[in-house]
Amino acid sequence: MTLKKKINIYLADDIHPDGINLLKKKFNVVYITGLNNSDLLKKLSSNAVSSVKNSALVIRSTRKLDKKDINGINLKTVIKLICTVSSGFDNIDVKECRKHGIDVLNVFGGNSISAAEFTIGLILALTKGLVLASNDMSKGKFDNTVSLNTELYGKTIGIIGVGRVGSHVARLSRSFGMNILGNDINKELINKYKYIRFVPLRYLLKNSDIVTLHVPLDNSTRKLVNKINIKLMGKHSILINCSRGGTVDEAALINALKKNKIKYGGIDVFENEPNINKEFTKLKTVILTPHFAGKTIESRKRMAVLLADKIMKYYYGNGRALKFVN
Repeated sequence: MTLKKKINIYLADDIHPDGINLLKKKFNVVYITGLNNSDLLKKLSSNAVSSVKNSALVIRSTRKLDKKDINGINLKTVIKLICTVSSGFDNIDVKECRKHGIDVLNVFGGNSISAAEFTIGLILALTKGLVLASNDMSKGKFDNTVSLNTELYGKTIGIIGVGRVGSHVARLSRSFGMNILGNDINKELINKYKYIRFVPLRYLLKNSDIVTLHVPLDNSTRKLVNKINIKLMGKHSILINCSRGGTVDEAALINALKKNKIKYGGIDVFENEPNINKEFTKLKTVILTPHFAGKTIESRKRMAVLLADKIMKYYYGNGRALKFVN
């Protein structure tokens, strides 16, 4: 792609200054932050007259662009590239983008360490009874006769999805002396991680004290952990989900927690964010967090820099446009 003049990069959501500074070296950065999707489209349309063709729109994972939004972008603006500062595409109707020739870029790996550490944090908080103990203490209850505190040493963790995040969870779990089971569609990982025992999903669910998900959301993983699979888990087991909300059947999980079919849940992602199922909030055996496992000071900077680099490669790399760069 030969560029006669600088491309416009529209920032619909704020990103770390280091990423912005890199973009400014090659592009015109236009700030249009703080708008809902309707006002965002109007703003883009009003600027489109003087904009360079093939401009890019940068959003964060908290902004969802559905079919209607994509159609509006296609018809009323010159945006030909949408960039999401996230590892997944589930906040964008990618199928609709492809239909209109709008490319999409995401960022892999920038928040892997943060998400893995957060996963271990949830596991520790649950197995050590930290939240329940803290709540009791705040109510003036000092009772250490019945311990909620259990060790991780010798326990078995089952990791569904042994990619960038899942593999780091495995490394951290190994330091606690845990037994590690893994399940992944990528069979090459078996030789890469010798200390992980790769097993079928059914076996993993039946034999893990802790089950943690680290998979993308697609047709093969939607409600991967459902009513049938939850029944395979033991009544003392823990389910952690820091991947995507749609990978777990929330109604089935809530029912299992209510009936003590599994012991605890640590949930960072939900099907209908930010409007979570209110039944979750009635449970004392679950820790709920607002989809920020991978959002740290360090990862925010790393993700922004990685995205800026990808955008530059998209427009300038090898003289051609790169579609859906991974």
